[in-house]
Amino acid sequence: MSEPTRTVLIVDDDPQILRLVRAMLGPHDVNVLSAPRPSDALRICGEETVDLLISDVAMPEMDGNKLAERVLKLHPRVSVLLISGEVNEAPAVKGRRVRFLKKPFFPAELIRLLREMLADKAECA
Repeated sequence: MSEPTRTVLIVDDDPQILRLVRAMLGPHDVNVLSAPRPSDALRICGEETVDLLISDVAMPEMDGNKLAERVLKLHPRVSVLLISGEVNEAPAVKGRRVRFLKKPFFPAELIRLLREMLADKAECA
């Protein structure tokens, strides 16, 4: 099996969601990193090149929109997938590489978006 070519960072304050999303993405030839807090995610982004950020919107330390803005400043070419069960509207962060997925979602939805967003990133490289 080939080495993962893309790095995905999952950020969620719910450890069950982190484990679930990590398990969903594991078999898809991506390097999966996870962080339980936005501050951990920012530290990781300072040390690693991240291709796709998957972040919950509602978190106590910092909401996913603010995290996305900060990560985009560090890595302007990163793609962002914001997820939430509490938000019914589009994300506050705008851009071609920013998408939104409402919880609960089917694994197939997440994998489809993962493939689309990483393909879009490859086309823009």
